[in-house]
Amino acid sequence: MMTSLVLSTSTHTLTFHPAVCTDSGGTIDTPFYILETKAKQTQVVASGSPVQPAATDLTVHDTISIDEDVADSDRLLLKLQDRDIGTIPKSDATSLAEFVLSWRSALAALEEQVQVTQLSSFEDPLSSDYVTTRLIQERDSFFEEKTVQVRLITWNLHGEVIGEDLRPLLFGSSVLSDLGELQDLGIFFVGLQEADPLTPTTLSTNQATITRWANQVLECLGESYVLSASSELLGMVLLMFSHKKLASQITQLEISSAGTGVLGYWGNKGAVCLRFVLGDSELADVPGVQIAVMNMHLSSGIAPQAVERRRWEMSELSKRLKLPMFNGKLYRKQRNGGKNRKELLYQNGDLLDELDERVLDASPDDDDTIAAAADAVADMKIKENATAREYEAGAPGTPSTDDSDKAATISTTASTTATTAATINSDQVGPEREINSIVFVLGDLNYRLAMDRSDIAQLVTKNDYNALLFWDQLRNEIKEGSILVGFQEGPIAFQPTYKYDIGTNVFDTSEKARIPAYTDRILYTPYPSLAQLDYESFMHYISSDHKPVAATFELRTVLIDADKRAQIVKRLLHDLDARENESRPKVEVEETDLVCPDLKVLSTVNQIVKFKNYGNTQVAWEIEIVDGSFLEVATPQGVLPPGGTQTVRVSFRVPPNISQISEIFILRIVNRQDYFISISGNVLPSCFGASLEDMIQKPSGARNGFLAPQAGPQLNIPREIWKCVDFLSSRIARDIFRRSGDETVGQLVRDWLDNGDDFDATVLDSLAKDGNKGMHSVAEQFVQLLALVRGGVIPEEAYDTIIQGNDGVSLVFEAMPRVNVNTLIYIASFLREVKRVVIDFDLILEVFDRVLVRIPKNGKNKSRQKKKRIEFLKQFIG
Repeated sequence: MMTSLVLSTSTHTLTFHPAVCTDSGGTIDTPFYILETKAKQTQVVASGSPVQPAATDLTVHDTISIDEDVADSDRLLLKLQDRDIGTIPKSDATSLAEFVLSWRSALAALEEQVQVTQLSSFEDPLSSDYVTTRLIQERDSFFEEKTVQVRLITWNLHGEVIGEDLRPLLFGSSVLSDLGELQDLGIFFVGLQEADPLTPTTLSTNQATITRWANQVLECLGESYVLSASSELLGMVLLMFSHKKLASQITQLEISSAGTGVLGYWGNKGAVCLRFVLGDSELADVPGVQIAVMNMHLSSGIAPQAVERRRWEMSELSKRLKLPMFNGKLYRKQRNGGKNRKELLYQNGDLLDELDERVLDASPDDDDTIAAAADAVADMKIKENATAREYEAGAPGTPSTDDSDKAATISTTASTTATTAATINSDQVGPEREINSIVFVLGDLNYRLAMDRSDIAQLVTKNDYNALLFWDQLRNEIKEGSILVGFQEGPIAFQPTYKYDIGTNVFDTSEKARIPAYTDRILYTPYPSLAQLDYESFMHYISSDHKPVAATFELRTVLIDADKRAQIVKRLLHDLDARENESRPKVEVEETDLVCPDLKVLSTVNQIVKFKNYGNTQVAWEIEIVDGSFLEVATPQGVLPPGGTQTVRVSFRVPPNISQISEIFILRIVNRQDYFISISGNVLPSCFGASLEDMIQKPSGARNGFLAPQAGPQLNIPREIWKCVDFLSSRIARDIFRRSGDETVGQLVRDWLDNGDDFDATVLDSLAKDGNKGMHSVAEQFVQLLALVRGGVIPEEAYDTIIQGNDGVSLVFEAMPRVNVNTLIYIASFLREVKRVVIDFDLILEVFDRVLVRIPKNGKNKSRQKKKRIEFLKQFIG
């Protein structure tokens, strides 16, 4: 016999007696359970005997649901038939799983014994899983392998305004078809450095510069392309343009940036990054390709200190940018310290023995010293030895002073369209992982050619680029295994891209006479279906002291054909209707496709479903909402007499971070027919659910899109947050953040924020006599805005620093982007004003602890950690 199982929660004890075979054999006893409230377990009757709890036979309706406890993320909330029966610690999840598994097994056995009245027992396509199942079976009909063309461009503008035609740069040698047309599926990335002149007062890229570049590029690409995303950091700009057919295939877009300049954080150097997923579909079990594109601008200089500085920058970027998992590393710390500084810079001991030591002692930007040292050994020429010839032919070329130093091989070919690129030996990367991602690195990486200027000029005249690249610091750093481990670079068949006299194709003739170098590069991680088509520079662009560099790739990946999928869904729904037996009661639904245009985030939407029974017998009906749907129904079931009409209201609250609603629920005529009813509609953009970076880039409101003209003063915090604080600061009451607002007024406030409109203080203040609904509504929306910030105001990365109780807030700031720091400082200043007015400020801290500090999904929300968070907020607010 199976023994009973006991589940003890915070408020109840649930004892379950599963079904067992009787001794006479064959008969199955009905399973039953006993639910006791812990507060009543000690009750006794008048005689002194304990009260015997009542046993309840298990039925198919006795379901147990499990959710995370909203009040304490370390505990799970249990419900029996929607009745709250208490919580248990997540640490008891194993015993809970055993209990629930036995319980649900008993439910399954009962379902086999009872008469099924909701659906016929035969396998019928009218089941709720029919459409999903058939779509999966037919996914090959609407999923197709497509070729997506990816074009990447990097250009250091030297702060200059470019008036030249961008079409040669955008289209290059491989983008256009034989007919001179753009392909249907394309993505363009334009990475700029020094897009604006850098001055001590420069705090961000001029929005006019970004707008000008976006318009120039779109004018070349045509109406079929849109600006999908942009990211900027001081003079660094990264723009992403995609074909409209790809817009719905690009999901999970994230923007990040990290400064590594002055004090290690200023944005004059560093990187901006765009990360997204292309072709993701849970329905067809297609994960999509994770793609990240980084636009870097690293520190300049040829000396060892500059090389080491760039290593450090790569290390910082690998930690501070939001990158997907990929087969490789931006930075890897060398065992045994790596090569010494001389080997690191020049990779040739003989040359170093003759080179003036002033080169090694020069500051990173002191190219005058470098030039003087080079002149001192001007008689020394690069030896066109067998090593360089091997390198040019694609064989291993860099000598090693130790056989144990297994330098990785960089192979090149003479063709600019070859797909073979600079590759890193597998022993440098470690075992490859099954990771579905591609990472592109482009920008002014500032690595130099460690050789004499006159020798460079001679080799450029000969077009002997492989001999030049033998002395390229970047390639030697990659071979060393210190940076960009696992990355590839296409063959370089163009002359150095830096430094030129502006307006000419002549290398720097100024007093400093900078040594030419391949500072501008494009690298990528290999992917099975990714092929590089070209890698080129453009000499005819003379507006900057750098020449632009571009590369084109082809990516074969699976994409969904939305039109074909819609046709299949329509056919499947038609099949469902066609299977309706004429002998069944005739029920007609007035509308099965409910369209909700221009939905607003967080608004409550009501839709009416009306149906009539044209048959001669009454019918039972019920509404089934699929798992995971956010739809709610007021009346979930009922009986409809002949000739009767039923109206059912279905409602939902529009969630953030989605661009469209596409939900299906089922109107089930019991034991007869299912009607699949769809609710669809577009969702207007909103700041609720956006990241702080997105809000900064949409100063005129989320509904006005990226790069909208900014009215009013330039801010370093989102205007939405500024508007809320500006309004509330002069209206702080003792019960602020303690009372709910009005839903209608709340929607009005959200509209003002999303449209970029100012608050109508007259309207809001007119509600002061009505419970001060205006102030409370703004306060409520302000709290919701902070709670829904994507990534959090205080992101997960700073959580460990907070709960460890480190003194001061500087450590937390170091782990946060600049816009988060500015926003947090602004909110703290406001809360100090609130503290002067309210009586119990601890209650206010409770509210802002929940919305400011982003707790990791796999983290714990224990009371001790909560105390640490409150202490941090108190310390910061003061």
